[in-house]
This record gives sequence, structure tokens and C-alpha cells, in this order.
Amino acid sequence: MSQIHQSFLVLTFFCCLALLSQSHFTASKSDGLIRLQLIPVDSLEPQNLNESQKFHGLVEKSKRRASYLKSISTLNSSVLNPSDTIPITMNTQSSLYFVNIGIGRPITQEPLLVDTASDLIWTQCQPCINCFPQTFPIYDPRQSATYGRLPCNDPLCENNREFSCVNDVCVYDERYANGASTKGIASEDLFFFFPDSIPEFLVFGCSDDNQGFPFGPDNRISGILGLSMSPLSLISQIGGDINHKFSYCLVYPLASSTLTFGDVDTSGLPIQSTPFVTPHAPGYSNYYLNLIDVSIGTHRMMFPPNTFAIRDVERGLGGCIMDSGSAFTSMERTPYRQVLEQFMAYFERFHLIRVQTATGFELCYRQDPNFTDYPSMTLHFQGADWPLPKEYVYIFNTAGEKYFCVALLPDDRLTIIGAYHQQNVLVIYDVGNNRLQFAPVVCKGPNMVDAIVSVVLEQLISMAVEESKEQMKLVTGVSKEVKKLTCNLRAIQAVLNDADQRQVQEEGARLWLDQLKDASCDMEDVLDE
Repeated sequence: MSQIHQSFLVLTFFCCLALLSQSHFTASKSDGLIRLQLIPVDSLEPQNLNESQKFHGLVEKSKRRASYLKSISTLNSSVLNPSDTIPITMNTQSSLYFVNIGIGRPITQEPLLVDTASDLIWTQCQPCINCFPQTFPIYDPRQSATYGRLPCNDPLCENNREFSCVNDVCVYDERYANGASTKGIASEDLFFFFPDSIPEFLVFGCSDDNQGFPFGPDNRISGILGLSMSPLSLISQIGGDINHKFSYCLVYPLASSTLTFGDVDTSGLPIQSTPFVTPHAPGYSNYYLNLIDVSIGTHRMMFPPNTFAIRDVERGLGGCIMDSGSAFTSMERTPYRQVLEQFMAYFERFHLIRVQTATGFELCYRQDPNFTDYPSMTLHFQGADWPLPKEYVYIFNTAGEKYFCVALLPDDRLTIIGAYHQQNVLVIYDVGNNRLQFAPVVCKGPNMVDAIVSVVLEQLISMAVEESKEQMKLVTGVSKEVKKLTCNLRAIQAVLNDADQRQVQEEGARLWLDQLKDASCDMEDVLDE
């Protein structure tokens, strides 16, 4: 039996599974939502670290992220022409999550860093002038039947500082403080959002000249998914379809979660709202909030008005940013010092012993097994209070020397609400109404069915498409059949999502998934021959 014939048999088996499942479940997306799996960047990194080393790594990421946010919170932070420089350091060490996106026809899967502070969506493109190593196939616009260049007279090209028109081509050239740079052509193509596979025609950066991006360690990341308030961001481009809203619910402890676009069901939840603060200057597209005060336990700090307000637009001083890319919360140094002194005064009453740790946090204590009276912390925003239970106020080291630390970092310019303080909270960015909404919930990650099938599909599609490209040269009509079967494969995920919503018996779902995994192994064996 020929190799291509074997490949088709395995692909056909999967399509039969999809069709078989449809006799039990209806694969439909009636809620109108677009969902993406938020995958921790840490999953790409060494997993043999102890708790202290993991905390230290997250602290260092938070510091790098703070530097990145500070540099784009100044008026000169965007590139206006190829000779300008953006003082930004952007890599896998300055963001927490990535998502898998499909681009073009046929679909090329591209893992992108999620960044609520970035404006542009961009990915590496063939043919490369300079490209950093990438595990997945690099998107090639020449192979996409739906690709097009953004015309110079398009409003998105004419009215955005990121783009400029050179020789009748809309281009961009962004340079970073660490020596990295990305250059390319403003482009348009179909984007597919896994697992929903709902296509959207988007403007993005097709970067064919990229230098200095440490998107390691396994070279999986191919670009950035911008989610800021900029007209170029994903939320702005698809806003009309999703009521200008996106949300997430970060699973404790910073595990795989779900990023949702559209109106999520908030019935019965104690939703609070606080307005976004828009600086009176162009180029500010971060999600600023009006933080008024902080409480430690029952003690309200009573900070003077405007303690956390934007003070200097030119230099980007002051302000409070909501950011899912920062691991831990950073606070401007003056209020930070007063908050830490309040924590110290509280713990001194219980005679707890301070310790030095390798985590990077300043205030740490040895754990006393008899002590349980940890104070909470509340962030008082304009019109809303965000209570933080002890699980998210402190980090706890439970291996070896047992200690805990106040999970707060100092900063010389900004206050940044990090992901650790956002865990088990439904956070809704209601951009259309210029407000942030939130409510405490128990966040659940992508369901077991979805998570495993995502791995299977990722493995199969990348292998099958690459193998099929080779075989297309030999077998007439293979291209058309592979495209058809690949599309059918994606129906599996929609079917399983619906099955999960209908609360299918777990035992049956597990058996079905085992069959899928066995088939994926067979597919891999065939392609290895």
C-alpha cells in the first residue's frame, strides 16, 4: 500500500469519527462566541524547576514586562518611519500566554503571543529575508488563495502611525531596544480561531525581515496577537461581531485558560464595573484604570487623591494598567513602600520570622503551621472594589523550607495589575462601553476533551498537510482531497465542544479520546515510514 494511500486512510478514519459522533451530538455554535485556548508560555520551558525557581522566573518576567509597558506608555513609543526606534523588549519572557491561530487558505497554524498592550497582529512570512527559527511552517502568502496586501489608500494604512506607504506598498518597520526588529507588509487574510474555526478577514503584519527575537526555547512562537485599544488590534477589527468585548478567566495557578470574544453569560454573578481611563494624548492604547486606594485586611490605606493617576504623559509616569501579560502586580514605589510597611506591622503582631528567599520578593516570612490569619487585600477602583483572598495575595513555598511572600513588586513609574491577582475572576474588557467588568468565579480551563483533541489536531494537521504537499507532486487531485479532509478534521473539535456542553458521560468521552489518540499515533507511524 502506498504511503499516500495510507495517509488518506487515516484521515478518512478521522472524518468517519466526526460523522459518527454527529449521530449522537449536534456540532453547532449557537452562542456566537469565539474562544481561544490561552496556553502558558511556561509550558514551553524546562519543567524541572522547584517552586522557588518558578517564582523567581515569574518575578523576572514581571520586571521585563513592566519595562516593556513603561516604554510603550510614552508618546514616542510607536514607529513613524523606518529610522525611528521603539524602546521595547518583546519576547517570550515578557508575556504569559500564547494562542494558536490559523491563517489563510489552506490554513497555516501560527502560535502567537497574547498581548493586551500591543497594537499590531503580526506573524513571520515567507519568503524570508531574515526569519528566526520556527517549529511550525512559516506562513507563506503566496500559497494562500485569500491573501491580499492592504492598499495604501485604506484608512488603516493612512491613519495609523504603525504603517507608512513606500513605493505604493503599505509597510511597517518596528525596532526594539534589545536590538530586535520586525519589518514587513501590511496585509489581509482569513484568520481561524481554534477550536471554533470561525473565519475572520483581518489586517495583519506579514513580517519577512525579523531579527533578534528570542522566541524560544523550542522556537514555537511565530509572532504577536495585539489586543490593545488600537484600531489595528484584534478586538478593534472584529468588534462589530463580538459587541466590542473580550474576556478571560485565569485558572489558578496560572494554568491553561480560555480567552473569549463576545458577550459571555453573567447572569447571577456579582458583576462590578470600573471605567477605562484614556490619557489625553494620541498613541495611548493600554487599558488604564482609576485605582483610588488599597486596603490590607480591614485597614484602608487612605492614599491621597491621584496617587495612582497618570502624572506625566510625555514620560509615561503614573497610571494603573490592567495587564494579563504580567505575572505579578507591580506598584509605584511610594505607595508600594507604605503597603509593605502595613503588611510588616500586621505580621509583627504574630511574631513571624522574616526570611530571605531567592524568589525576588522583598517581604517573606517563615510559615508557622499554627498561623492561618493571613490578611486579604482589596483594590479600590472608581466605582468598584476588587477583593483578593489570601491565595492570590501571597505566594507559598511548600517544598523544603516553607515560607510565604507578599506577591507585590515595586516599580519606578507604573502600577500594573498582574495575572496572579486576576486568578479565579471573570474579567471582561467591555471596550464598546469603555469599562472593565469583573466578578469572582471558579475558573475552569479548557475541558479535557478540547485539550487533548487540540493536541491531536495540531499534530495531525501539521503532519498531514506537510506530507500531502510532497505527495501533491505525485498524485493528481490530492491537493483538493487533502483540503477537504483537513476541513473535515476540524469538524471533530466543534462536535466535541458541543458534546462537552451537553455534559456527555466522562467515561464515554475518555474512550472516544483514546481512539483519537491511537489513530494519531498510527498517522505518525505512517508518516515516519
